[in-house]
Parts: sequence; C-alpha cells; structure tokens
Amino acid sequence: MATDAARAAVAPYSPQLDGLRAVAVAAVAWSHWLPGWQFGVPLGAGVHLFFVLSGFLITRILLSVREAPGRPAAIGRFYLRRVLRLFPAFYTVLAAAWLADVPLARTTWAWHAAYLSNVYIALHSAWQGHFSHFWSLAVEEQFYLVWPWLVVWTPPRWLGPALLATVLTGPLSHRVAAAAGLGEPFWALVPWGSADSLGVGAWIAWRAWSSGPSSASKTLARAGALGLAGWVSLAAVEACGVALPAAVAAWRQLLQALVFGTVVWGATLGFDGVAGRILAHRTMVWVGRVSYGVYLVHALAPIVVDRAVARVAPGAELSLGLRAAAAWGVSLALAALLWEVVEAPARRLKARV
Repeated sequence: MATDAARAAVAPYSPQLDGLRAVAVAAVAWSHWLPGWQFGVPLGAGVHLFFVLSGFLITRILLSVREAPGRPAAIGRFYLRRVLRLFPAFYTVLAAAWLADVPLARTTWAWHAAYLSNVYIALHSAWQGHFSHFWSLAVEEQFYLVWPWLVVWTPPRWLGPALLATVLTGPLSHRVAAAAGLGEPFWALVPWGSADSLGVGAWIAWRAWSSGPSSASKTLARAGALGLAGWVSLAAVEACGVALPAAVAAWRQLLQALVFGTVVWGATLGFDGVAGRILAHRTMVWVGRVSYGVYLVHALAPIVVDRAVARVAPGAELSLGLRAAAAWGVSLALAALLWEVVEAPARRLKARV
C-alpha cells in the first residue's frame, strides 16, 4: 500500500518531464537527420529515454488503478484514455502520408495501422524509410496490451519481483538473439527487447509508490551510478577498437536505462540549478508538450523541405545542416498544427473520461 507521502511526491505534474521529452525528441530527430554528426554520442537512444518515461508514467497511473473500486472498469477507462491520447494524431499522420504518396506509405500502411511496424521491419530485416521510427510506437502499443493486467492484478508481494523480472528480460532476450545470430535491430524491435527500458521506468514508479520517495532516491542514486559507470566503461572499450562480447553488450541497454531512470526521477522531483531551469523553461515545456506530434512527423519533414526547395529554387540543394534546421522548423510547425486541430480536442475529451 502506498503511503500518502509517496503519492504526494509522484502524483503532481512536473514541467521538467516535458523538458525531458523535448530533449529526447530532439536527440532522435538529430540522429535521423544528421547521423554522421553525433560525435560519439548515441543520440538515437532518445527513444529509450521515451520508453523509460512511458514505463514510469503509465505504471504510476496503473498503481492508482490497483486501489480503485471496480478494477476491470478502471482498466477499460485506462485503455479509452490511451486511445484518445495516441490514436487521433497517429492515424491523421498516417492518412496524410498516404494521401501525399510518401514512399512506402501505400504499400505498408496496413502494418502501421495495426501497430505492427516493428514486426514488418523485423520480417524484412530492413528499415522502412520515413516510417522506420514507427517501430517504437508499435512496441509501446504492444506493451499497453499486457502491462495494465500485470500491474493491476499481480499480488502486492509479487509485484516488485515481477517488475525486476521484466527489467532482466531485456538483456536476456538480447543475449538469446545474439546467440541465434540475429542482428542488433532484432534486439529492440520486439517488446521484450526493450523491456529493460520500460521496466526500469515501471520499477521506479513502484519503488516510490511502495517505499516512499526518499527510499526510491537512495536506491536510484546507487543504480544510476552503477549504470553510468558501466555505460561509460563499455563505450570506452569500444572507442579503443575492441569488440564487446555478446554476453557483455547485451547489458548495455539496461545500463543506459538505469541512467535515464535516474534522470527521469530527478526531473519528477525537480532538478535545481541550471539543469532545472533549462528543463522547466517554457520553450522546452512547449516542445515537450507537442513532442508526440514532433516524433510522428519528424521523418516526414525532410520531404516537405525538399519539395518546397524544388518548387522555389529548382536544382538547388541545401547543406545537411541547413536541411536539418529547416526540417526541425517544419516538424515543430506540423506538430503545433496537430496539437491544435487533433490532439488538444482529443485531450479535452480524454479529461472527461
């Protein structure tokens, strides 16, 4: 049973979490637009920061459902709210891509519409152009199919061990995949391949709920230090040109998730100093608020830029940096439009559920 102090600590809205969303979506977009300009930093890992955030926030909601009367009805309301939050913008973007005849849109739309993008990519062993990033949205939806039932119905004494088992599923599935000769994309394209990131976020929510924020902070300080030390050590070994054994590389994503989890918890409680002011800045908060829309459209934005340039100045070619900057502006503009026309009305309806 959660204490009142734990509930009070983790329930309120924290603007710094929106700031983290802004950081995550900007990192992912950068990794896609400027893959050669990452300077040794795995910016694509922003996807797993999103996973840790999702695991934390969704589990926090579901822990409150455990104590609600009429659990099946409460789970039904949870699903309805998720549908209203995610589906309208997703299907709007998918329909717009089909109408604009974006490459691959009309041949793969059924897979994306069914939230099976990750399965399609795994089956074909190839990324799918402007829709490659939809794999993570598919993983999230598949996660939602199982997670409410596990969190809400697992007996209290077994919930903590179940969450730890979920966390360990990630590196174990990576090890099995490597032993079977499967390439790295297969490690994360299925829900259990990203279970460490989702599970770390969920475990943090449970720890704060069951033991209080002070205990969670102490535990996470140790886990975060371990994760950072391990993550940096593995990166240093690879930087020296040494290939990591599969048994070791399988743990890298979990180490990364421990670092992200510490950051998420810190933003939940509120960072002090410069970091806190940056994350809570109104511009960062706004970008974080529309980050779902930015994530949906960012891989399509370069098409808009290229077509606009071709119309205004036929034959002209933008530099990579200028093209990326233009794509960022287009992504924010499209996301703002999605927010006003689609997401905000759906959220108002969601608030009434």
